[in-house]
Amino acid sequence: MTRFDLYAEEALYGPRGFYTQHGTAGTEGGDFITSPETSTLFGACVASYLDQVWHELECPDPFVVVEAGSGPGSLCRDIFLSIQDSHDALRYVMVERSDRQREIAFAQVTATCFADLEEAPVAALKDLPVGPITGVVLANELLDNLPPRVVRKTTEGWLELHVQEGNEAWHPAEQSAATMASAVAPNAPLGATLPLHVKAAVWMNRAMKLLERGRILTFDYGVDSSEALFDRPLGEWLRTYRGHHRAGVPYSEPGTRDITCDVAFDQLPGSPLIRLQADWLASKGIEEMTQWAREQWQDAAASPDSTSVAARQVLDEAAALTSRTGLGAFLVAEWQIGD
Repeated sequence: MTRFDLYAEEALYGPRGFYTQHGTAGTEGGDFITSPETSTLFGACVASYLDQVWHELECPDPFVVVEAGSGPGSLCRDIFLSIQDSHDALRYVMVERSDRQREIAFAQVTATCFADLEEAPVAALKDLPVGPITGVVLANELLDNLPPRVVRKTTEGWLELHVQEGNEAWHPAEQSAATMASAVAPNAPLGATLPLHVKAAVWMNRAMKLLERGRILTFDYGVDSSEALFDRPLGEWLRTYRGHHRAGVPYSEPGTRDITCDVAFDQLPGSPLIRLQADWLASKGIEEMTQWAREQWQDAAASPDSTSVAARQVLDEAAALTSRTGLGAFLVAEWQIGD
């Protein structure tokens, strides 16, 4: 019998874990798709944000950007292809636990963006670097993959989810988990089940300590408050994916599927500014970036050619990123550190 968060950690990142063996983002051969794989527009908007922050921080050099959970390097690549004002000061660190994806990411970014340079301003590490730094810590769909502890309120007190022989098993929660559950959800009704984001909170504290001055910016699906999960069944906010499809319960065949959880942002330290991804992208100029495509498509809609079809593709990508029933409904959380 294993506590759920420990089981999920091994199933995702252990020697035979999902991310260790094969799990990856992408439209072809992937198991899920994230915003950077959806469109280069996402990276362009993040680049616009980084230029903005660079000015707010009074143009530091170096300007260090640490991307945690960088996967195959798509976001890093697109940022370097779009960055403007802070380009010369930018030093980028991709952090990825998977050896395989880390190697892919470094090769992709250097070949695409720095083929003519002997030394590229980018590094790929397995864990967060040593600080302090001035810059930005980015995380796109990282927090949902930091396995939570899972608890349920009953008449006997809080129970905690364990995995036993491929099935879920509920046992009395340790005092630390029961205390945390009562603190984050004092009004939880009987039967309420919720995640405890211990690993995500630890990661956030590390990110805060890494920065001397700067911002932490995360993109993820979740809720503002743990209370929003009270009436939702466990299988709705704790999900699995494989080959772009839901893959059943997470308790059997460990390593064969992604295990992911909605993030309750009120459980994380600090007081972030939280917005919908659709609104955040709009504030970073996605409408202006795609104006040419709208004009091109409108001018040739009656008799589209290859150029107008390409413009239509850009518009479709922007719509996917901003859809309020899809990626646009993700929460963008920003923490301001040191100023």
